[in-house]
Amino acid sequence: MAFRDVVNQDHAVMLLRAAARSGKVGHAYLLVGPAGVGRRALALAFAQLLNCARADGDACGDCVSCRKIVSGSHPDVRILDVARGQYLEAPGKEHRGKEIPVDQIRALRREAAFPPYEGKWKVFVIADAERMNPSSANSLLKILEEPPARVVFLLVAESSVALPPTVVSRCQLVRCAFLRADQIERALVDRWQIAPDRARVLAVLADGRLGRALEWAASEERLEARDRLLDLLPTLEGSDPLTRLDAAEALSRQPDLLPELLDLAVLWYRDLLVWKQLPEPALLTNRDRQTQIEALAPRFSETTLGARIEAVEAAKESLRRNVNARLALEKLFLSFQDAPAPATSP
Repeated sequence: MAFRDVVNQDHAVMLLRAAARSGKVGHAYLLVGPAGVGRRALALAFAQLLNCARADGDACGDCVSCRKIVSGSHPDVRILDVARGQYLEAPGKEHRGKEIPVDQIRALRREAAFPPYEGKWKVFVIADAERMNPSSANSLLKILEEPPARVVFLLVAESSVALPPTVVSRCQLVRCAFLRADQIERALVDRWQIAPDRARVLAVLADGRLGRALEWAASEERLEARDRLLDLLPTLEGSDPLTRLDAAEALSRQPDLLPELLDLAVLWYRDLLVWKQLPEPALLTNRDRQTQIEALAPRFSETTLGARIEAVEAAKESLRRNVNARLALEKLFLSFQDAPAPATSP
């Protein structure tokens, strides 16, 4: 993973490249931005550049050091990522995988006390740094206040607000931005050879996060769930209450996918609304469902479609407030009281 492989984080790349080129590498950087926009990739690209044997503005990707970092076997590039089960030492039996325990930061401090073993720099990547509990943060602060030579700490977090100000103040801030849908779509087609129609759906669903789009692209379960949902929504129009309740129960059995499925529902009704106003295929998110959209759109009024979108957004908000998923879906589907009346000609 070199900087050239990081998609559309030009400002962040520029800052880190400039530091490496000038030789004035800071001892700690805080990479902030939404999950899935490339923060981890950016951190590993910087680690590669710092240790590359043939670096020229970017890591070569071919030397022994670059290959080891990509494979995760470089002794001087260490990753602490609780969510992915990557630890600096075996966690204690009481660890439940939610927080970054203090013993991991203590292990980091012990390793950081030694100079690089075979590379130019020793690099520690701390993913989801906001998971540090107060003890972990205080332990990290001690080494940030007196950093060893040739050691770089790369903290990855969604926001600096979730970290203690004392930790943030000792890091150089690098912001990672949301990607535009067209940037994600182009990357999916050009780099991952995903079909254009599917890439468009994934790009919009990604909500600015390439990582989210790639997760969907690689998951047949997610793609099948999307197809089932788009087949389900039209059948709920005019169906009896029992059918709607059964649909709510079935959909609630996919709690991990439910927020994204509701995002897809919003995009579905948005496509129907767009087609009523301007029947242009290029404006559709679900291009692969164009024939279905053409047939269904005339059945709805713009007011009804607006109400459908508002109802789905309300269900999403209920889930964010930890309302029972089945109850939230039952309320959503039962709000589709009447079959939409066919649009009348003026």
